[in-house]
Amino acid sequence: GTLVCDEANPNCTGGDSHAVSAHIYAGDTYDFYFNYQGRDSINNAGMAIISTVHYGSGYANAFWNGSQMVYGDAYGFPLADDVVGHELSHGVTQYESNLFYYYQSGAINESFSDLWGEFVDLTNGRGNDSSSVRWLMGEDVSGLGALRSMINPPAYGAPDKMTSPYYD
Repeated sequence: GTLVCDEANPNCTGGDSHAVSAHIYAGDTYDFYFNYQGRDSINNAGMAIISTVHYGSGYANAFWNGSQMVYGDAYGFPLADDVVGHELSHGVTQYESNLFYYYQSGAINESFSDLWGEFVDLTNGRGNDSSSVRWLMGEDVSGLGALRSMINPPAYGAPDKMTSPYYD
């Protein structure tokens, strides 16, 4: 892709709303980890945070690929501060504990990312922080809305325990 946002262009002049939000929320995530955890970026050694937006054609997801963030072209995943915080937290987990992303350790990885993503959402002063959406993941994703509820996981088809019919 074309580089549109970096520290030399912090306002992302020339970037669309997805690039601007991905950049701003990645910075908010960095700030959260630095201010609340004393951590210098994802790897705790000042790693550059790189994000790609508009990946694929109609790709409806976001993911940490082991070295950078990727946001699909469908919906507005980078427009949600908690989603950006969630996905970048997968990078923190990778560098901090390297949990094997499978079964229970994969579930722990996802739960950590949900929690840290919500903490970014609650501390950065951006997005929708009303009590009605507290503990929802992705409430600011345009065209889609909330993806999960940490208060009531089955409400969005996610398991709340291993015996749940949603457990896969």
